[in-house]
Amino acid sequence: MYKLVDSFSVDGIINQRITLDVPLNYSKLNNGKITIVANIIQKYDPSIHVDSTVVFPDAVKPIAYLQGGPGFPCALSLTNSGYVKVLLEKGYLVILYDQRGTGLSSPIEVSTMDRTVVRNDNELDDEHCKRQLEYILNFRADNIVEDMEVIRKSLFGKKKWLLLGQSYGGFCSFTYMSRYPDSLEAVMVTGGVPPIGHTADDVYRQTYKRTTERNVHYYRKYPQDIQRVKNILSYLSQNDVRLPNGGKLSVERFQQLGIKFGASGGTDSLHAFVTEFWWALDTSGAPTYSILNQIQNESSFDTNLIYALFQEAIYCDGGRSEGQKSNWAADRTRFAAGNENYVYTESLASSLSPVYFTGEMVYKSMYDDYVELAKLKKLAFALHENTSWSSLYNPEVLRELSWEKLPVVSTTYFYDQYVDFQLTMDVKERIFQGNGNLRQYITSEFFHNGLRADPERVLKSMFKLFDGEYD
Repeated sequence: MYKLVDSFSVDGIINQRITLDVPLNYSKLNNGKITIVANIIQKYDPSIHVDSTVVFPDAVKPIAYLQGGPGFPCALSLTNSGYVKVLLEKGYLVILYDQRGTGLSSPIEVSTMDRTVVRNDNELDDEHCKRQLEYILNFRADNIVEDMEVIRKSLFGKKKWLLLGQSYGGFCSFTYMSRYPDSLEAVMVTGGVPPIGHTADDVYRQTYKRTTERNVHYYRKYPQDIQRVKNILSYLSQNDVRLPNGGKLSVERFQQLGIKFGASGGTDSLHAFVTEFWWALDTSGAPTYSILNQIQNESSFDTNLIYALFQEAIYCDGGRSEGQKSNWAADRTRFAAGNENYVYTESLASSLSPVYFTGEMVYKSMYDDYVELAKLKKLAFALHENTSWSSLYNPEVLRELSWEKLPVVSTTYFYDQYVDFQLTMDVKERIFQGNGNLRQYITSEFFHNGLRADPERVLKSMFKLFDGEYD
């Protein structure tokens, strides 16, 4: 049973946060419980809504939103805007669940890990790390889906709901479809068809190709940045530059600003960073506090630890890849043939070729450069060596999901830097095998953040797929 812990109305909508206690591990119910939190958003109706009770209209149409990540909570809706507004106008009630380990749902931080997995007296480092690993593996998509089933049943009983999964939320949606297809009315994913059947190495080989395309575009648009970036990296390679929170701004950490390429306006925003940093070096010989603070705030790795820890674990599916380990796939494939521009060397610096920015990738060096990640370095290496994974997808179940049984639609971004277009099309062909399901709105107009950039266009295009208005 849920408990209402917060309720307020603003801008014509009502937010009501509920909390539930759920098993840490649904396969081992005696392993304790954690607390999860979800937010219910409705159009505010003063005739039925009160702060002390959750009340639904008679013909309730629930849709659950699954946030991208991994490791990010849902933003609290303080205005009737964005995708929430579009869904409310379509008559839906929106449920935003802070996925376990994020936001208000038993968040994973260094301090919470220390309190939860308490180090025993005389316990060896390896023994403590093993218990940390066992604990954090409970925060994968399989248990996220189990949490959502608890939320659905607690709120709506046997009533089905729709899913809207953005990015990693789309991955979780496919796990949900694999486990509880009969709980779902329909599924919508935006930039989030998981690479089922592909390894982390497969994913990052494609990711580097897409990131190379974005680098080529960036330097064509801003050719003056070729030398400016090299000047910055030369400075960073020769100086111990610290960010306001004590983290190290290394060459690799500066290159990680290329994660901005994946969103609309990312190249322009990155150019502004490069210009400000270069100008500070050129005029005063050192970066300003302002630019260092901006760079620190661009990254979510210190504040959203699961984002770093699970960046490659999300591609490890125990149902199909038992014994497989991620083994720092992004770090290793960085040195593959064709990726030479991603590795800063003196010869590259002195050549006419640009130094490339990296993207949504996690490297070993990050566990030295980031203050909070450094405290979990041993756990990170254990995760990348892990070979025992829970099952995430069931291809046999997914293949049986015809359009008539469970309609699935997707917005697929042709130039998606994070969720590769070619891998998405491969999954559609192999999993759905031409059965008419996974109908797509394919666009080159948006990048990975299309749902945020133009929620009305993206969502209305997917609803048209349900209505059969697109071929």
